[in-house]
Amino acid sequence: MKPSASGRRPQPYRRQPQRRSNRRHYRKPYSFLRRSGIVTALLLLGIYALMQTFMPQWTETVSGSNQPRQPVRANKNEALPAQLSGRGGSLHIYDGDTIAIQGQRIRLKGMDTPETQQNCSIDDKDYSCGRNATAELRRLIGNQTVTCTADGRDQYDRILAFCKAGETDLNRTMVEQGWAVSYGLYQREEAQARKNKRGLWAGEFERPGKWRRENQSR
Repeated sequence: MKPSASGRRPQPYRRQPQRRSNRRHYRKPYSFLRRSGIVTALLLLGIYALMQTFMPQWTETVSGSNQPRQPVRANKNEALPAQLSGRGGSLHIYDGDTIAIQGQRIRLKGMDTPETQQNCSIDDKDYSCGRNATAELRRLIGNQTVTCTADGRDQYDRILAFCKAGETDLNRTMVEQGWAVSYGLYQREEAQARKNKRGLWAGEFERPGKWRRENQSR
């Protein structure tokens, strides 16, 4: 190489190695989670819609057995059936005061029983009085045909009715046996059950209406 005017020999050209970029390509935070969450939500909604379409009775049974009772609005133009009867597969017992005949939910009128989750006590020992009341109603019905005479609807659009299993008056007998309390009717039967310490009156219990208010069961 020729020296420059200053007398210095220029340095030979050296190709500089390419530097690797330290920049990394990051995905937007949570983009995958957002996408997967939307897909999961849509999938669950689709499954629920299919279940309501093809399995409405199953969804009603699950929600009714595990969740607090919610009012189901009936068609205002739907006529109130004068009488309903059923047995076996057409009859379902929900609890001590609620049954269903041919898909129509019926509330036994004039009496009230403990909720399924409600506990009572005898000699300071708790027991499931709600389940006992349901068992008593089931025993009274047995394999007999249940016939109910409708008498209006309640705020949850259940049919209020007086029901018989064969010749047994279910409303009255449940109060007489002490597994239901008076709810506008059957005060005399309740007094007799209390005097004889039958059913619920054999121990201590909270009236079902008060228990529901405190536990927001209805």
